Amino acid sequence: MRLRACLLAIAVVVPVRAFAQTPPPAAPPPPPPPVEAAPPPVAPPPPAAAPAPMAPPMAVVVPPPAAAPSAVPLPKFTWGGLIDTYYMFNFIRADGANTLTPPSGRAFDTNANSMTLALAKMSLNASMDIVSFQLDFGYGTTGTVINANNTGNPVAASVASAIGTTNLPPDFLLEQAYGEISLPGNLTLDFGKFVTTAGAEVIEANKNWLYSRSFLFNAIPLLHTGVRANLKVNDQLTLQASLVNGWNDDPDNNAWKTGGVSATITVNPMVSIVATTYFGKESSNLTMTGPTPGDLRFLGDLVVALALNDKLGLNLNFDYIDAPPETMVPADSSSNHLLGVSLMGRYIVNDHLYLSARGEFVQNHAGGGNLNQEEFTVMAGIPVGKNFELRPEIRGDFANNNAFAFDATGAPTKKDQFTGTLAALTFF
Repeated sequence: MRLRACLLAIAVVVPVRAFAQTPPPAAPPPPPPPVEAAPPPVAPPPPAAAPAPMAPPMAVVVPPPAAAPSAVPLPKFTWGGLIDTYYMFNFIRADGANTLTPPSGRAFDTNANSMTLALAKMSLNASMDIVSFQLDFGYGTTGTVINANNTGNPVAASVASAIGTTNLPPDFLLEQAYGEISLPGNLTLDFGKFVTTAGAEVIEANKNWLYSRSFLFNAIPLLHTGVRANLKVNDQLTLQASLVNGWNDDPDNNAWKTGGVSATITVNPMVSIVATTYFGKESSNLTMTGPTPGDLRFLGDLVVALALNDKLGLNLNFDYIDAPPETMVPADSSSNHLLGVSLMGRYIVNDHLYLSARGEFVQNHAGGGNLNQEEFTVMAGIPVGKNFELRPEIRGDFANNNAFAFDATGAPTKKDQFTGTLAALTFF
């Protein structure tokens, strides 16, 4: 009983005391922070521009691989060509001869009353920096005539002998085949086969003022094989020196060689002069034994070209040939020489017509006598475009003795001859 009363008393006292004890007063709250001024309002950024539409992707171009550098530079080629055809009629012939009888003393117009292919020619030049290459070849009766003048071809002679003839000139013509090297100081060297520097006319008919060639052209050399040097001193003077087999000979027919010297002088745009000389022993010695027989053969050639205006031109050619007796026909032991002069002119009427004429005198001392020959030729050139020409031509040849119209025995029977020719030339 007493325990229960004690527990009850304790329970009553304890809560009262707890309720009577007041806690200390709480610390006053800190003052509020000072109020800062509000920042000014920030304007909102402008709306971003709409992105530009993307360009379509470009095609990627892949350059081709660079070519490997060539060890040898490629040459620059230049081509040329000529087709030369003619028909000729010989009005004066030996008694009893038919119309196929050709005229005498001509260079390339040697077929009468016949459609003749004189020359079909191709030309090629290849230039390779300081070196160039020239090739001219063709086919036709012009080749036959030129090859017949080559007395230094023992192979052709042996073939001709085997078939019982004295001459076998082929129609194929290798006119030029040479290489040229350009050296410092305006000097060039040519090695091979090339045309002669002498004469006022050339082998290609389209480059001449008249179709038929002069007597003088038939007396000088046409081709040479060897070496030549060309030196351009200035715009007014060019010099040339050559060492060649001889006249038209390839290979040579004797142990000697022929030397040549030439000078081209341009006085002004209206006047030019070319002086050329060739000299050397040229008697045939195909036996391959003993020295070269005969005496020195000498050629002096002078050409003076005058351009009087853009329509009228004149050309003067002078030749002197002193030859050993055995090289002249007929041969004798006296002095043999040929002296000749020709004058030609051309007048351009318009783009479709020009007129040309030539007069010539030649004195040939051989066989103990003098043969004087004159020639007069007139021609009309009719260009069609830039690559074709028609050339009607009339020519008369005259002599102080019988020199034309050979009979069956080989003797001349006439002092003059007349021919009419129509030539057609295509070229580029």
